[in-house]
Amino acid sequence: MAIAEEESMDEQDKGHLTYQESKVFHAEPHLCSVYDNSRRRMVTFEVYGLDTQDMLHRQYTYQEFDGLFRFNAELMNPNRKEGRYHWVIERLEIAQVGNERKVRLAAEVTKEVPELPIYETTRKIPTGRMDLKERQRLREQMDMLSIKREEKIRAKKEASKKKFLEHIFWLQAEAIRKEKEQAESIESERDKRWQQQLEMDNEEEDAAAKDAVLSRSRRIAAENKDQAHEEKEEEDLRQLRLRWFAGDREKARLIAEARARKVKDLAAQADAARQAVLASKVTQQKREAAWKGRDKRVQTKMDAAVKKALDVIPELRRLANLIRERNNEYLDDWNDSRWPIFEHQLERMRDREAQRKAESDAVATYHDSRSIPKKEKAKGKKAKTKGHGKKGDKHGKDAKGHKDEHADAKDTKDAKKEGEGGKDKQETERIVDGVEAKMREQMAEARRRQDVDEKRASKIIERGEKIKQAELKRIAEYKKKVQVRDESKQNAANERQLILKTKEDERLKATERQTEEDERLKNVRTKHCREWELKQLEWLQSH
Repeated sequence: MAIAEEESMDEQDKGHLTYQESKVFHAEPHLCSVYDNSRRRMVTFEVYGLDTQDMLHRQYTYQEFDGLFRFNAELMNPNRKEGRYHWVIERLEIAQVGNERKVRLAAEVTKEVPELPIYETTRKIPTGRMDLKERQRLREQMDMLSIKREEKIRAKKEASKKKFLEHIFWLQAEAIRKEKEQAESIESERDKRWQQQLEMDNEEEDAAAKDAVLSRSRRIAAENKDQAHEEKEEEDLRQLRLRWFAGDREKARLIAEARARKVKDLAAQADAARQAVLASKVTQQKREAAWKGRDKRVQTKMDAAVKKALDVIPELRRLANLIRERNNEYLDDWNDSRWPIFEHQLERMRDREAQRKAESDAVATYHDSRSIPKKEKAKGKKAKTKGHGKKGDKHGKDAKGHKDEHADAKDTKDAKKEGEGGKDKQETERIVDGVEAKMREQMAEARRRQDVDEKRASKIIERGEKIKQAELKRIAEYKKKVQVRDESKQNAANERQLILKTKEDERLKATERQTEEDERLKNVRTKHCREWELKQLEWLQSH
């Protein structure tokens, strides 16, 4: 089981730094270092964030670390340390567990690929300005390196071989000791089981004798009990027959009493029926007399009600005529009181109509006085001279003369108007000025409303743009929120899938281990059974 204790990791002895790689977690580069503590037999993976300076750890014991490569033929060898470290770093990932960030081992290689850090691979050896002795000394040292390396390798191999032989000898001695202990335990078990078999045989014989005595006593008791049961059954049958006879006698008595009671009841019912017929006849006679009296009373009441209604009709007619006359008098008074009001109202309506007509005439006169005179045609079919004869116009005027005549007519008309009196002219000018001022006010109001409408339209467009921008911003934020939520859900689902897959892998591995253990135990049991059978055969043959 892996151990991850981030708080106390600074206080622990992680060991020597043996391996390093760089890897990117969540767009942040991290430095992955491996520490090996041979004294505590622990391997520590340290992940250091180069941007956030966060440091996360994951520890394995030697046994747990070897268990990771139990089914990997290439990395099963413990000497391939760098390959093992690279295999683990390829599967390391940083996940959020609650409120903490932890390093865990994924089931497969992550999409982030680790890289080796860049170290100084070439080192410049100072060769310039060196004397011959210095060069000779360096050359001898370089030659001695290979010799010392071979000597150390040979010594290490001899030590490992010696340790291996010692281990083999210890295993052989341990196997001999276990076989001896097993043979002694088997012999003691054989004696113990032989004694148990003898004891069981004696106990079975004693139990068989006891069972024979008990069965004999049980048989005698059963026979006595059966005889007692037969006697009791005979007595019960005799008492049952006596009870039946008594019950039959009681039933015959009850039947005779019921028949006598039924005859008496029938006679009483016949007598009651005769009495009821007589009573019903008397009752019907009384009922008919009461019906006749009731009909007479009802007819009398109906006649009185008709007479009363006929007497009331003249009075109702008189009251209706009186109400109609009062209504007519009220309507006459109401008409007399409101007629003067309507008459004044009609007069005011006629005055307003005359004012409107005078105002329209004044406007028409104003426009006629200020309008450009219409040019009349003097030639062609539609000229005014048409129809006066071939000799020409009696006035002897052409088109130009007609225009002068129109101007003279206009001057004459103006002079006539001036001669009518100054009062009408002033009134007309006043009305025309009022109309012009009113038209100007209407035009100014129309221009003001047009400006207001333009401002309103511009504000509506501006507000629409603001609403559109706000809506687009809200939609973008909502999309981002939905995307973040979907990503979180996907990450959680991936994490759950990974956890489930890890659990499934662990379960399969445990099942496989259990199967191997069961197979091993089965083989051991089969071997022991075969040896036990052989020993039994030998023992039987010897005896």
